[in-house]
Amino acid sequence: MKTLTLSSVEQCITAAYHQYLTGKPGTITCTTIEDGTVNIQCVISGTRFNCGFAGYQMNGDDTDHLRTWCITHPGDGWSFGFRGISPSHPDSLNITLIDKTPLMFNFHVYLG
Repeated sequence: MKTLTLSSVEQCITAAYHQYLTGKPGTITCTTIEDGTVNIQCVISGTRFNCGFAGYQMNGDDTDHLRTWCITHPGDGWSFGFRGISPSHPDSLNITLIDKTPLMFNFHVYLG
């Protein structure tokens, strides 16, 4: 798996968030500043708008920085939720947003 910079992960989450606001699933492309083009898959599963970037991961050392970023994003009175690693998810994080639309935003980030 290719490891993305923290900045690229943030850009991908933001791109997926904008897609979430449309309510339309599918693959979108995010052109990141540091890592080039990243494809993001967006799928509606029940009440969740699940997103992620297959084949990519984030350095685990960036976890706390991403958690801090979530506090002030996406902005406009909203902030992302953050689920860190746990025994049931030892190598992945979830960035979430509930109640902005009828669907729950859920972005999966694997750690390397």
